[in-house]
Amino acid sequence: MVDGVPGRDFFISYAGENRVWAEWIAVQLEQAGFTTVYQAADFRPGRDFVQEMQQAVVFSQRTIAVLSPAYLRSQFSGAEWRAVFAQDPTGEKGLLIPVRVQPCDPPGFLATRIYVDLVGVGEAAARKKVLAAVDRNRPRPSAVRFPGGPGTASGVRFPGAGPAVTNLGVRNLVFTGREEQIQAVYEALRAPGSAAAVVSGAVHGLGGVGKSALAVEYAYRFGSDYDVVWWIAAELPGTVAGQVARLARRLGLPEVADEQDAVAAVFDQLRGMGRWLLIYDNAEQPASLSGVLPAGGDGRVLVTSRWPDWRAHAHTVELPVWPRLESVAFLQVRTRHRDPLVLGELAGLVGDLPLAVEEAAAYLEQTGEDLAVYVALVRDRLRELFAVPGSADERRVGSVWTLSLNRVHASQPVAEQLLTLLAFLGPQVPRDLPTKHPDVLPAELGAAVGDRLVYNRLLEAVGRYALVSLNPDGIGMHRLVQAVVQARTQVAEEEARWATIAVELIRRVFPDSSWEPASWPLCQMLIEHLLVVTDHAERLQICGEQAGWLLARASAYLRKRGQYRQAEPLARRALDRTRAVLGPHHFDTAERHDELGRVLQDLGRLDEALAQFEQALSIGLAALGPDHPDIGARRGSLGLVLQDLGRLDDALAQFEQALSIGLAALGPGDPIIGTRRNNLGLVLQNLGRLEDAHAQYEQALSISLAALGPDHPDIGTWRNNLGLVLRDLGRLDEALTQLELALRNNLAALGPDHPIVGARRGNLGSVLRELGRLEDAHAQLDQALSISLGALGPDHPDIGIWRNNLGLVLWDLDRLEDAHAQFEQALRICLAALGPDHRSTRTIQSRLDQLVNVLTGAKPESGIREDRDG
Repeated sequence: MVDGVPGRDFFISYAGENRVWAEWIAVQLEQAGFTTVYQAADFRPGRDFVQEMQQAVVFSQRTIAVLSPAYLRSQFSGAEWRAVFAQDPTGEKGLLIPVRVQPCDPPGFLATRIYVDLVGVGEAAARKKVLAAVDRNRPRPSAVRFPGGPGTASGVRFPGAGPAVTNLGVRNLVFTGREEQIQAVYEALRAPGSAAAVVSGAVHGLGGVGKSALAVEYAYRFGSDYDVVWWIAAELPGTVAGQVARLARRLGLPEVADEQDAVAAVFDQLRGMGRWLLIYDNAEQPASLSGVLPAGGDGRVLVTSRWPDWRAHAHTVELPVWPRLESVAFLQVRTRHRDPLVLGELAGLVGDLPLAVEEAAAYLEQTGEDLAVYVALVRDRLRELFAVPGSADERRVGSVWTLSLNRVHASQPVAEQLLTLLAFLGPQVPRDLPTKHPDVLPAELGAAVGDRLVYNRLLEAVGRYALVSLNPDGIGMHRLVQAVVQARTQVAEEEARWATIAVELIRRVFPDSSWEPASWPLCQMLIEHLLVVTDHAERLQICGEQAGWLLARASAYLRKRGQYRQAEPLARRALDRTRAVLGPHHFDTAERHDELGRVLQDLGRLDEALAQFEQALSIGLAALGPDHPDIGARRGSLGLVLQDLGRLDDALAQFEQALSIGLAALGPGDPIIGTRRNNLGLVLQNLGRLEDAHAQYEQALSISLAALGPDHPDIGTWRNNLGLVLRDLGRLDEALTQLELALRNNLAALGPDHPIVGARRGNLGSVLRELGRLEDAHAQLDQALSISLGALGPDHPDIGIWRNNLGLVLWDLDRLEDAHAQFEQALRICLAALGPDHRSTRTIQSRLDQLVNVLTGAKPESGIREDRDG
């Protein structure tokens, strides 16, 4: 029993934060004729809490569990509902009635119970829901006075109405996501006497990221935990005391003339109260709140700020930009558009900054613009739409960082120079990049970055306003902040000056030999910055020669990484920029033709590649003469595409001249000679001169092993080609060894998804087939096809090779229908990509024969064997 009462209808189980909900539910039940027991009203000081709780559960007919995040993490609350659950595990008796009062997801067994949901429900509807849930057809009073307002019999306020004293603005009805951060704030504010600060981290927390919106949503979502919620705009420190003082009247305190006395009176009152929350929105830094924070009391303080370092003063919660899915979800709610891909592109263009995403939605709503047209507009005119102040709506995004930028300008001019440099690079800058070549920077900035201590002070100056985010490895700057800083250069000459500095900095640090694997980690780190600075160069029509060089090196890097489709537009831009600045007959222009030709050849567009290589050779001969070492490289490129086109005699002539030029200029041991001998071996093998080809491959491998070491990817190529000629010579076991070593080398150097690795697996599969290891051959060829499809697309000529060879293995395995499907697709790709006259129709005719044979059931002794050589 409880207080001598033998039993009650309901025990109300709740967490301390939700006491007002328990009281309100009790009043509703008692007004309806039920009896209740709950901690705040019935558990007396000095008694054993656990025993009181146990008796309440045992002697009450039913239990109401008041569900909230606090309830679900409470040990005692868990014990209470589990005790009732054990008495009625199936729920048939209805002994446990969950009532959800705040957003939460019941865990475990509790999730099996249907709960009464009072979240977002008005008082009248909430009362009906509670009484309907407990109704067992017993008589009810016919009339009950409303108990929630002043002067009522109960004096209990409906918790769902929020705090009694508040100045919160209107709730955002389309608030999106942020569940993890709201929960983090909730947990931080549960610690006794604690405060929580929502601040920036990484590239997060800058103006417009949604700190204030999150604070408002938290205050509404958990408003029933507080009797007082007071919002204070803290961006201007001089106004904070006056806003705190205005709370005095709402608390019923006597009016005083002095503002500071009013603040002291408010804090004295709060010290004697619980259940209050003060929100200081957009505080500049901890020192700006000195003297205007309550010194004690059982309440909570929530601060939002761009300043990153509140850890000494509060539990911090980092607030990033929206995840892409949340940006898209918001746009779908706010606009009539549903296409997640196009909306995702729009969100990406504005960097998922909530304020900018909201402005994009407003623009679409107000103008009725076609979504695809608007996305193109944002892509081309981002600064006009968001960064440069214009209309009132546009000014919201463009000016959100103006105060911070003005403060940096006034206090740290050199830090402003650093910000400007960062604005013309990519969004994530390696921390030491500005220090690499101080001589290309303005004198003051160059001197500052040359001193580590001074450089760190500059970074601290720009980081304190969340204009950048800092970590030991990098500096982050949101793309819209970059756009605003770029726009502040004001005159075209100043913008061009900073863009030129950024181009020259990247030109100095980007690897010259970007095709070499040793340079790839640095290339990967810098390529985003390369693309950004070359975009600036092309937009402003500056630095044409440097931009052409950078784009060509980026193309070579992507090409060697197997990203041929991504490389092509960069190779074309490199050619256009170089030709525009240096003219069509300069040797650098010839190099750009050669790079574009290499990309086109890897894409299987052989006729286009041939035209580029012929142009490169013609320019080079006119500029350098026939014996220059670079002419050997041009002839080597031309020979490779001639070979792929089946013009073997022409290819042989080019390779022999390339080798002769290289031997005269470089000597026999240079790794370039290894490449030239490998290329000569390719055409000799295709001409049927197998012993000559074998000799060239062995020399190529020996030279390259000595010059490059065993792990260079060229070694994998030479071993692959040596393995193929050994196979043609009938030396299958030796061929298998070389092809396995080639695959192992290229896997380690290039990764499992590189198209060259696909080629290595395909060639290995062909030899395994000839050795009769059909299942192993099928596995390798299947992987070859899968890798190549992912890297090259379905219509590349190499796909025809692997489909043909996979069909041969399927044929050997008596899977004739599968073989037919592969042969049919291989023939289609071959006809589309190479034309009917490729290599005197040998490939075409063989594939036609294979289709006829599989259709008639005539299984030949062997089919055409195709490889992807180095």
